[in-house]
Amino acid sequence: MHIYVLFKKHGSWSNGSSKTMIKELCDLIAFKDELAFDQGKPVFINSNYFLSVSHSTNLMVIAIADQEIGIDIEKDRIIDKDVIERLNLDLNNPLEDWCKREATIKLYNDAKYLYTPAPSETLYTDENIFDGYTCMVASRTKIEHSKIFHLDEQAL
Repeated sequence: MHIYVLFKKHGSWSNGSSKTMIKELCDLIAFKDELAFDQGKPVFINSNYFLSVSHSTNLMVIAIADQEIGIDIEKDRIIDKDVIERLNLDLNNPLEDWCKREATIKLYNDAKYLYTPAPSETLYTDENIFDGYTCMVASRTKIEHSKIFHLDEQAL
C-alpha cells in the first residue's frame, strides 16, 4: 500500500477537493488505471487496485493498495463527551475509535458502521502519517507493507 500525504500550506482542504487531487496524483505517479467516482467514492475501473481518501484541516491522505481499504485521518483533538456517549466510543482513545469507524465505513461503503461494530474480519493499521494527527486504515486482510510519501500541494 502506498499512502500519499498532501500538505496544504495555507488554509484547509475543502470538501470536494479530493477529486481533483486524486486525478493529479495519478498523473504525477503515471498511474494509468481508469478512475471513476461512484456516489462520490473514488474507484478504479477494471483494476487490481483500490483507493481511499481522507482529509483533516491541511492534510489529505490518498491510499492506493492491491486490496480493498478504507482510510481516515483526523487532527488530534478532544472528542466531545456527548459524542463519545452517543456513539459509545472507546473511553481510552475515542479519536482512534472514531478513525477506525470512519475507515470501516469507507472499506465497506456502509455508514451503519458509525454506530454498529465492524465485521470480525476487519483489521486496522495505525499509520504514523504526521505529528498531531491520527490515521487508521481498515482492511479485510493484513497489509504487509506500506510506504508513505509526503508531498505539498504544489507538487501536483
